[in-house]
Amino acid sequence: MKNFLPFIAIGMLALAACEKGTVSGTVIDPFTGKAVELPTVYIKGTTFSSQKIPGGLPDGKFTFEGIEPGSYTLEAGKGKYSKGKADFTITKEDMSVTKNIYIYGQEVTPGLYQSIAGTNAEKIINNWAIWQANCKGNSFALRSKFVENKKDNVLPPPKDVAAEIVALYKIATSVTSPIEVLSYPMKLEPAKNHDCGVDAKETLLVPNTEKGTKVESSYKSDNLYEIKGSLPAGRQFLAINQDGKLVGLYYLNAK
Repeated sequence: MKNFLPFIAIGMLALAACEKGTVSGTVIDPFTGKAVELPTVYIKGTTFSSQKIPGGLPDGKFTFEGIEPGSYTLEAGKGKYSKGKADFTITKEDMSVTKNIYIYGQEVTPGLYQSIAGTNAEKIINNWAIWQANCKGNSFALRSKFVENKKDNVLPPPKDVAAEIVALYKIATSVTSPIEVLSYPMKLEPAKNHDCGVDAKETLLVPNTEKGTKVESSYKSDNLYEIKGSLPAGRQFLAINQDGKLVGLYYLNAK
């Protein structure tokens, strides 16, 4: 009987080793869709780190083996890039997990970017910013026309976008709160009906807040969110809020 004990012990060790999991993935630039070369990747609160891998991660791909079941956070970064993270869980039912992480260059400026398959994301320049009225409370509006220095300033047309929108939004601050994205149909109303600090004789484009459509948004990387969903066809406001404050307003035409 004693002769069998070493074999039982070896079998138990082998079983324990088999119960450890693996996480693998790629560090990707969300604005180009390409892998980031030689990033640093680690599992927060553990000794797992790409810095222990000879040669690093030249193609941005990583694999960590021998992970105990549990919930973890992958983190990634690189000089002059944002930091990114991704949560994952190892269970006895799912011992092999694939999870990508997204980081991007610090030269990316705040704003809304339209994702285009196979190429760099295109920034939607906010050509309507100077037409945005300074309304009280959480309301907002665009001035259809105003006169300045004896010159008529007419609101530019909306930006054409696909109704099935896939976009990235970089916030201007380091606040980590999630964003809320809503699409509103618009209507023309006299400025006298709104407390927006403009001439009462002007005409404003205001949102029909009774018919707002929520658009899905989710964390992509630090200070960066992905906006994805179906927009109603036609002209509309895309309002981006964070902590109850409007942080981005776009005039779009969904096709």
